[in-house]
Amino acid sequence: MSWVEKRVEAYNKGEKPTWLEKRALEHAQPVHFVLVIAATVALVYGLWMHDWTWIIVGVILGFLGHVYCWVIK
Repeated sequence: MSWVEKRVEAYNKGEKPTWLEKRALEHAQPVHFVLVIAATVALVYGLWMHDWTWIIVGVILGFLGHVYCWVIK
């Protein structure tokens, strides 16, 4: 059983998550994780090549990952 499964089971029994645990579980969404990885790659590439287009794409992808998590709640 993974940490996430153990914590979700504890929450179902009435335990309250800490602020940091809420953030970790929010970022454990597979779609969010993929978008943040793609955003990181685009952002690093944009910074390396000094290309604002890739930097903006990276920021937008990262933001979309957060919006996805907010929408599915």
